[in-house]
Amino acid sequence: MAIASKFAASYALLAWAGADVVHLFNAPGLNWLGWITQKPVTEDYVPLFPWLGVMWWGVAAWTCVLRERAHWLALSLPAPLRSMAWLGRWSLSYYMLHQPVLLGLLAGVAWFARP
Repeated sequence: MAIASKFAASYALLAWAGADVVHLFNAPGLNWLGWITQKPVTEDYVPLFPWLGVMWWGVAAWTCVLRERAHWLALSLPAPLRSMAWLGRWSLSYYMLHQPVLLGLLAGVAWFARP
């Protein structure tokens, strides 16, 4: 329901609501909900709906795994997946460091590529 609410809200706003209501949900104060008719100008827009529904599906899947396949937690990971598990444990650090590193690399390439 949370996943579909984004699409239903966009349709309802365009079909039935007045311009004031559409403008209200498209404004920065409420566009984080995801019930918008026009995507904001940003690269990191992650609305609450529909992603709340995606998170709920993940929680439900993990609950089923814990109930039906709890022995999977005792298994060791294959070697190629261990590095991914390490990144998952340190995801905030990786997220915070990757942008300055990439920007530094791009700045270095731009500096060396100058005519």
